[in-house]
Amino acid sequence: MKPISLDQPWGRGFNATHTHAFADDKAPLTTNFLPRGLGRSYGDVCVNDGATLLHTFRRNRLLAFDDTHGVLTCEAGASLADIAQVMLPRGWFLPVVPGTRFITVGGAIANDVHGKNHHISGTFGRFVKSCLLYRSDWRSAETVASSDAMFPSVIGGLGLSGLINEATLQLKAVPGPGIEQETKLFGGDGSIDDYLALDAQSSAWEYTVGWIDTLDRGLRGVFFRGKHTDGPDQWLAPNAAHLTMPMDAPEWVLGRASAKAFNAAYYRAQSLRSAKRETIPLWQFFFPLDAVNAWNRAYGKRGFIQYQFVVPTAAARETVPRILTHLREANVASYLAVIKTFGDLASPGVLSFPMPGTTVALDIPAPKLHDLRALDRADAMVADVGGRVYPAKDARMSAGMFQRFFPQWRALEATRDPAISSSFWRRVTASEDTSE
Repeated sequence: MKPISLDQPWGRGFNATHTHAFADDKAPLTTNFLPRGLGRSYGDVCVNDGATLLHTFRRNRLLAFDDTHGVLTCEAGASLADIAQVMLPRGWFLPVVPGTRFITVGGAIANDVHGKNHHISGTFGRFVKSCLLYRSDWRSAETVASSDAMFPSVIGGLGLSGLINEATLQLKAVPGPGIEQETKLFGGDGSIDDYLALDAQSSAWEYTVGWIDTLDRGLRGVFFRGKHTDGPDQWLAPNAAHLTMPMDAPEWVLGRASAKAFNAAYYRAQSLRSAKRETIPLWQFFFPLDAVNAWNRAYGKRGFIQYQFVVPTAAARETVPRILTHLREANVASYLAVIKTFGDLASPGVLSFPMPGTTVALDIPAPKLHDLRALDRADAMVADVGGRVYPAKDARMSAGMFQRFFPQWRALEATRDPAISSSFWRRVTASEDTSE
């Protein structure tokens, strides 16, 4: 056990005090602890304030690989970067990846992460064949297969069901290390109709995603679609990021005016590439922010949060612009906003976030009181149409709202290892919503 230290989540929006232990020590832990990978969750789902973090990142070996069928067994502390670096030169890649490669397999499973190809492939958990799960006494390990009753509590279970020690994953064959990408502009009329039309026209493309300028009344944006291809000949990821954020951004640059200027500059830059097809390295397409070391420092010492919601397909056309207009009029500044369509494939996890519909993710400088009130109102607008907010990104939703978004939370509580908890779980289950 290591001494008490002061820690922050990736979003740096608040401090927490932890003691530290390591999964490879295999010492019995009977107190309140939380398994943690590389700590890239923006909010408090990977925080255990006042208690213990059980770090898993040192258990990162790739154990076995079936080169014929693309089946990999690895320790849960292996990162997506480790796997991609080894497997891509062999012609295999992860079937689902989020926006960074610096997360562990255990973290990807615990949060059932999604990527730009959800409409075709669904979530990460759909490609997990089995997990080796330890409970807190370390005395026995249970192999949990995708057909087992315990599987939904492990996939999307926020790390609360036990320590994921190993996992067996199905990879996919790819033709090369490149992505053929096409860029198109959309919007300008205050709706997301153009985005939805482009998305509907992109069924032949495996990956689709949009950037949207939420501070522009016309909701202008840039639509990207891509598919695997051969070349350019960059099989391995860059050894180090090309750039580093050298210091915390000063407070005076973190406001609405700066966000508007940044968004306008980004839109102009992307307009030069509009309607062009180009082949770019896979790493650049999937993990653009990984090119900048410590990019979270761009939000200053106060840090930031990410607010990500999804609303059902039938409600998206009306509700998404209404929420974005509400936040703009409330002066909630977002420097980066991503819009994506989720498909109909069912997610396997008990608290998996995706559902058929449209999702928007907003990076917001650490919110002040008026921002929090505006986000609370946005929560209500999401809930009213049957949507939900993403636990892996959250740092502020109320217990009542969480329980409206995820009424199945009691199923996870019933299977939770009693020695495992998190700041997030204690916050959103502190009181039970009895309004229904």
